[in-house]
Amino acid sequence: MKRQLLLLSLLLLSGTAMRAQVRNTDDPDIALDMDIEAKKNTAILKLSTYSRTNQMAAAYMVVTFMDDSVAKLTGRLRNTNKVIPTDVNHGFADRFHSYCELNLTTQQAEMFQQGVKSIQIHMVPKSYFHEWEKDEIGKPLYDRYLQSKENVLFKTDKKKKNNEKKKENR
Repeated sequence: MKRQLLLLSLLLLSGTAMRAQVRNTDDPDIALDMDIEAKKNTAILKLSTYSRTNQMAAAYMVVTFMDDSVAKLTGRLRNTNKVIPTDVNHGFADRFHSYCELNLTTQQAEMFQQGVKSIQIHMVPKSYFHEWEKDEIGKPLYDRYLQSKENVLFKTDKKKKNNEKKKENR
């Protein structure tokens, strides 16, 4: 039983490396990296941008889902204006790296299952907008959310069992 729990926890932890990466073919100067993490009653969408010209101005993103419903996400801008050398076609170029954490309700996190039609990120000097005909990031982010949610539930159950054992030993 302990081996099964250990194997399950290792599988859940290995899922943390899965992210939805977005590369806009229309604007090769901007790359995005998104990850979603479940909390007890909420979720956080972690967003990193890499660009030669644009910087994130605020932690604000509008997501349109395949059923045309819209979620406006806000949060905290954690890092911006950091210039990092990035490998571009086997040569290095400086890129602005911005990072923010956007707050999601559990209902908003569940909406990613439908698929994402478009995203808009508030950046300067111009906002970033990308639209898809078919979902490319919604389902991977939703799968990541489910894995993270299972991990949170597993940790919560483990804490409850440890607290019960401590009470029994007293």
